[in-house]
Amino acid sequence: MLCSDTSTVSLLTTTAGSTTPYYFEFLDAQKRKILEILLDYVIIFSIFATGIVTNILVILVYAKQGFKESVAVSMTTISVWDFLKCVSGIMNSFSGILSLFDPVAATSWLNISTVIFNYLICFSSYVTSVMAAYVAVERCLCVSVPLKVKWMLTPKVTLMACLTISVVVFGAFAVMFGIYDIIWVHDYTINATIAIAIKNEFYYKHDGPLFVYYNLSGILWPLAAFVVILVATIIIIYKLKKGSKFRMGQSSISTQHKDASAQNKTDEQQKQRQNLLKRDRQVVKMLLVIIIIYIACLAPRIAHYLAKYVIYDFYFLRRHHHLFEFVNYGIMLADSSNGAVNFFVFYRMSSSFRATFRSMACRKEQNAET
Repeated sequence: MLCSDTSTVSLLTTTAGSTTPYYFEFLDAQKRKILEILLDYVIIFSIFATGIVTNILVILVYAKQGFKESVAVSMTTISVWDFLKCVSGIMNSFSGILSLFDPVAATSWLNISTVIFNYLICFSSYVTSVMAAYVAVERCLCVSVPLKVKWMLTPKVTLMACLTISVVVFGAFAVMFGIYDIIWVHDYTINATIAIAIKNEFYYKHDGPLFVYYNLSGILWPLAAFVVILVATIIIIYKLKKGSKFRMGQSSISTQHKDASAQNKTDEQQKQRQNLLKRDRQVVKMLLVIIIIYIACLAPRIAHYLAKYVIYDFYFLRRHHHLFEFVNYGIMLADSSNGAVNFFVFYRMSSSFRATFRSMACRKEQNAET
């Protein structure tokens, strides 16, 4: 998946610029190959396969609910991008299965998928991180000034915002698909004609600024999303806690002035207050889970791009080639997990999502029995 075999390294050697000939070795070749197979074709492949199923379920549940709320539209859009990410991950790993039947075709598939599906996984992660930032801002406004924004943040407005974010963010990176040409060459190592991707004339004309643009974009987009998510979540938690204290204070004052004849009404208010506090705590828990997930996904990617931008030898076919590969594996593991986990978070944290899913599952079981 991440340019580890001879054919892909040959591809990169053909297209790479000046390199440092010494590679940092922290594992011998056999152990490294075993670990790569375990990560590529067992762990990451399984997570991506799970993500395909879970994101389909998320989309179906929100479709069943009818997209009556703006958050359903935004979360469905995120699930669509996560679905694309997981499908790209499966396709990227398909060379492992294909090699069992046709090693030559598997080599061609690996060479092509390295520069197509790896980019799709990466770019869809950027889109979902910015989408998550939008959701955080949206929830922040709803908690801070609910009466002013309720009429404005309709499902249609949210849909337009999601489409705009998708086009702008993905479009900012789409230029990277135009730096490669697919050609067929004869590989004397395996004595067969295979497909490879080579950097084209457009790349060599814009090598310097293009590399700087790509690296800065890879840092700034997730970093901006990370900061927005963090700030918005802190504001939401503060507002919810402040609102909970206010309601408790109001209830306490009200209780002191109630007489015995209104005791039943007071008891009912007490139950309502407890329900509100419970919902507040549940929202806070959901936000904490979301921010932990995106911190786990975004922080390594930001650090990775900063290191690649600052340290010249931290790249393919340079001094820290193998270290760079395994850092990429860590990022891929974070991206795949983030793309597959949404269903479990929604099911655990959202009672309406859970009820809709259960009703759909029960109906399917009843239809199967009949």
